[in-house]
Amino acid sequence: MKNNKTKTLVHSKHIDLGIEKYKGVLSDKIQIHLDNNKWNFKAYLFQDKRVLLVYPGKTFGLLYTSENDLYEDMEKENKLSQIDKLDNL
Repeated sequence: MKNNKTKTLVHSKHIDLGIEKYKGVLSDKIQIHLDNNKWNFKAYLFQDKRVLLVYPGKTFGLLYTSENDLYEDMEKENKLSQIDKLDNL
């Protein structure tokens, strides 16, 4: 049975360890998308292509299984946001 979980909450004590262990580097490409969508995170891309979003102060992180999964989440949130705006007209 395949686990369909695309993101995992990462506690603060594991962020630096994960970045080091999985050779995470800041990703300018992903960061542009985060900034454009007003997501207040720093984006790290791991060697295995997973993406770690780190909240300011490294209070927590969100680990995505892939860039594509992150972008799908962004798209879902944008659609929900547009629906909310239409409901408030």
